[in-house]
Amino acid sequence: MYVHSGVDVPSGTRTQYRSLQTPLVVEFRTFVSFYLRLVSWMYLHPRVDVHSGTRT
Repeated sequence: MYVHSGVDVPSGTRTQYRSLQTPLVVEFRTFVSFYLRLVSWMYLHPRVDVHSGTRT
């Protein structure tokens, strides 16, 4: 998944980097899951057109 263990850095720096990046990764994954859910909902409900509102 989103594991940066392949980065060629010392283990100590890698641990600090991962601990610093963890909140951002969590927020990113949450945003991506929300976005995918929204897109899938829009595709599953084609009658709802948010942009124009003319589709019936």
